[in-house]
Amino acid sequence: MTGLSVLRHAYALMDQPHRLAANDGNESGLLAVNEIYCNLWYREHTEEFQPLEHVRQKLEISWRCLPAMAYGVATLLCLNGGDAHLYERLLDLYTRALTHTGGVPHKRMDTTVTEEGLNA
Repeated sequence: MTGLSVLRHAYALMDQPHRLAANDGNESGLLAVNEIYCNLWYREHTEEFQPLEHVRQKLEISWRCLPAMAYGVATLLCLNGGDAHLYERLLDLYTRALTHTGGVPHKRMDTTVTEEGLNA
């Protein structure tokens, strides 16, 4: 599955498939995919996460994580829409899907960038 496939599923869950046709995976879509992809990555891998550079790249996660991937991306994209009921429903589905991903997340290192540089 690719990042674009995940975005298609996410927009369909939000009942907004036309958004993807207009944007073909805009920057906010790629950011949402990478955020959830990173969270799920550490449930299955111990090596360092490499974000997708574009939405047409293939995801390197198992089939168990795919429902959580779609629900999580839809949840993040829904934050901008302002529909609180839809957000709560998608968040609940994402949380439930996480229980079927096959493991607990490995400890992640904080890699946020600040003015001083990379936090570790």
